[in-house]
Amino acid sequence: MSIFGCTAPTHAEPTMEELLRDPAVAEFAAWQKGHSLPAIELKPSGPAPATSGGTRIGGPVWLAADESWPTDTEGRPMSFLAQIDFAELPPLPDYPASGILQFFIARGDLYGANFEKPEAGKFRVIWREKLGGPGKLHMGRPSGDRGIDDYSPLYDATVTQGIALQPKRTDQIPSVDSWLAERDLETLLNDRDKSDRIHALVEKQDEANPSVHHVGGHPGFTQSDWRSTAPYQDVDRVLINLWSDDHLMWGDSGQGQFMIRREDLLKRDFSKVFYQWDCY
Repeated sequence: MSIFGCTAPTHAEPTMEELLRDPAVAEFAAWQKGHSLPAIELKPSGPAPATSGGTRIGGPVWLAADESWPTDTEGRPMSFLAQIDFAELPPLPDYPASGILQFFIARGDLYGANFEKPEAGKFRVIWREKLGGPGKLHMGRPSGDRGIDDYSPLYDATVTQGIALQPKRTDQIPSVDSWLAERDLETLLNDRDKSDRIHALVEKQDEANPSVHHVGGHPGFTQSDWRSTAPYQDVDRVLINLWSDDHLMWGDSGQGQFMIRREDLLKRDFSKVFYQWDCY
């Protein structure tokens, strides 16, 4: 703004260090640190090799000789979304040290999700403690107008080639959108001035550490935490969290995740998995 030819001074945004001098912001950051969880970041690293193992999005998937390609309840072929090869990952507490998890989702407007009951969507998670015996690699096929798979978050090239994911061990703090923050910090976050300063810190955190695909850690959200209701508040372990990037797109630049209760993860019972996604 100019007054009599002079330009009004602009005020620089506070740095993260400056924000942390605020007691409310410092309290929130300490809470985040206290709820940190070990995680494995998964960075896209080029085309995936056509092998039975490997951690990847899309591409070929190994099925045993007596297995058919997974279908939804109407008998329509699902999309192969991703695979985790735990033998490739750095050690992660509670999670397997070997074995493979494969994730399939139904094709449809909602990508197989049930937003009211995340455990009841049209998806399938296959746990393979070992890959052995007769079997072979199968390829998914894009399906839709102009060669685009309208009913899967994966781009065509991701379906046909697959994208390898390179793991990196890290620690992950919960977001301000986590239901845990609602549980523990309700009074703090309901104070508008304090909440505004806390969200300013969160923006700085997001700039410094953009969201990435990961196993373990905390789930991410673009809207709100679906675990805020009582039946889901003990769903606490992330099997995989995938964000929109150059290889897949969840609606309008969103993310999707598969989660499990720790007690079931420890038992390697992958029949009780929860699948959800959201977008902007």
